[in-house]
Amino acid sequence: MNAEQINGQSVGGKRARLAEAIPLDSPFLVQVFPVYACNFKCNYCIHSLLKKDRGFIANKIMMDFELYKKCIDDLAEFPQKIKMLRFAATGEPLLHPQIAEMIKYANDKEIANSLDIVTNASLLTKELSDNLIDAGLDWLRISIQGLSSQKYKEFCGIDIDFDDLTESIRYFCKKRNECKVYIKIIDCALEENEDEKFYDMFGNICDKIAIEHLNPAVPDIDYTKLSDTPLTITQNGNAVQNAQICPQPFYMLQINPDGNIVPCCGMKTAFVCGNVDTESIFDVWNGNKLKKFQLAMLKKQKNNVCKKCEVYKFGMFEEDVLDGSEDRVIENFK
Repeated sequence: MNAEQINGQSVGGKRARLAEAIPLDSPFLVQVFPVYACNFKCNYCIHSLLKKDRGFIANKIMMDFELYKKCIDDLAEFPQKIKMLRFAATGEPLLHPQIAEMIKYANDKEIANSLDIVTNASLLTKELSDNLIDAGLDWLRISIQGLSSQKYKEFCGIDIDFDDLTESIRYFCKKRNECKVYIKIIDCALEENEDEKFYDMFGNICDKIAIEHLNPAVPDIDYTKLSDTPLTITQNGNAVQNAQICPQPFYMLQINPDGNIVPCCGMKTAFVCGNVDTESIFDVWNGNKLKKFQLAMLKKQKNNVCKKCEVYKFGMFEEDVLDGSEDRVIENFK
């Protein structure tokens, strides 16, 4: 297998120790949420629920391109490049008809060290692959949902030609130039003894590969029915930290399709700290509204949505833990 097998670490490599780095003058990560819709209904995802049962996420399906351009222009105001601009969140980014133009605009503005897309790859045509590569995409992160058409039907509720899907992925990997490819699958999407089949199928065409672990992202879904494995390890394979402080508001922002700026990638919107349409992302990052939210998090004074959320625990790394350092961090904020 040519690909690097990832287990217990970030795809991007070693992380900065957050408690020693914050407050940050520039966010490490900005996540663009271009489409609040998905062509899959994976049984572990919020899209398997009726929209009325999801809680508030966004009041618009598709991000306007002019609003997106303002996002990128705003990011140019930061004193340092952000480490990653990631196109992801609660939806499938490739549904956006201008996704390649979005990548190109960000690439031309040179506002991030890495431009990443997280996708199920089902819409990855040859034309779109060529356009994304030409636009300057740095990482394509592909989520596989099974190793057969039958498994996709069972797991995602959709009919897909698995051979066509894998051929599209192979085309991208062959043509990718400088773009890197990470291919992952969630453990409960594999049948017994299929681990090696997954690695054999994709391990020689991508740069990094992993079997990730199911994590309880949505409180309304009973995850104990989806997997026989106890939910005691993170998505990336580490022991779950019993951390009370969510680290995400201290290193990232997410821009929702309606322009709302939120400080995490939770499945339900916990807090809106601004809107790109009327405010600068730079001003929001440095503004009192977000700082008050961060300080409340450090003091473990969570709002009602945050009190019920444990999503962050299953995406954390040891370097992200702020518990035990909160007093020093609060002093740094002052």
